[in-house]
Amino acid sequence: MEQLQTVYTETREVLNTLYQKRRQTLFYQKIMWGVFGIYLVFMMLILGSGYLPDADKGFFSLLKHLRPNAMHPYINMYLLGGMLVLLYPTTLVFARAFQKFKIKEDETMARVVRRLFPMVEFTQGAKSPAKEVVRSKLFAWIKEDAPIYSYGQIRSKTNDTEVNITDLGIAENNVANKLLNTLMHIPVLNMFGVLYQNVFKNLFSGKLADNTQYSYRGMFCWLNFKKKLNGHTVVLPKNQKAKLDRWVSFNFREEQEVHLEDPRFTERFVVYGTDQVEARYVLSSSIMERVVSLNQKFDRPIMMSFENRQLYLAVENENGLFSFSSGKLEDVAVLEELANDIDTALHIPQALF
Repeated sequence: MEQLQTVYTETREVLNTLYQKRRQTLFYQKIMWGVFGIYLVFMMLILGSGYLPDADKGFFSLLKHLRPNAMHPYINMYLLGGMLVLLYPTTLVFARAFQKFKIKEDETMARVVRRLFPMVEFTQGAKSPAKEVVRSKLFAWIKEDAPIYSYGQIRSKTNDTEVNITDLGIAENNVANKLLNTLMHIPVLNMFGVLYQNVFKNLFSGKLADNTQYSYRGMFCWLNFKKKLNGHTVVLPKNQKAKLDRWVSFNFREEQEVHLEDPRFTERFVVYGTDQVEARYVLSSSIMERVVSLNQKFDRPIMMSFENRQLYLAVENENGLFSFSSGKLEDVAVLEELANDIDTALHIPQALF
């Protein structure tokens, strides 16, 4: 705790600057997408007004003159040019503000992590561990060519165990994204898709633009598992979304749901595996108790899988592990969550085995 307070005191002014830069960047982001959204809605009204009853009366009569006609066949091009004139400066201002903010945040995060955990190797800009993500089988829709972005990686080795921790952003082609992609191929409806995906998400989510398109953002770690396994066992949060994704993706037809007897464990998790006996061998009574305890330490839903002497763990975090929270950064609690998540992950071998 004393070390946390010391590091916070050293970085307090920088954290306050980061908070102000984030607010400024979010403001420019909302202006940029607001301009684009207004233009898109305006174009939808122009295109749709011709199909409405009484389209030549009232407000819609004004739009009549903005629809392409024999006298002005290229009027849409003029409207597009006007939108670009408005959008270019707002995009430029946002891009510069966003770049400055991210550079400052990365520098501050690297400094904080190295001060709090001087014995680990911390790398920013490392290649995303796509193969490990696919092998983990934690994400029902993931493939190696899916967009997977790494925001930093920690590597620590104690005795014979190496623990790898990374902050990932993953854009899965899940049910919601498949539906959205279908809408994008339907005239007129694709405009509503763009409006939702790019305008509404960026205007109302409170997240920066680099964090709005992910189906998963948070910690992903992997380490050696002492038991040799022939199949795999997956532990997921007990909710309908996890079950639906698992069933609809058709990527894990060989799996069966494994029914275990620990009530504290089963009220939190659902388990899938290729071998009922092996799953019970992996998830012994003591291991289930420790997984529940681990879940409580993270204080957020966790996912785990066991396969081929490897253990994989994912803990969702909408801000990202190596990004600061979106609220005010004026208390040592800002660093407590970061330190707790990293320290808990580093001690998984001792906590579970």
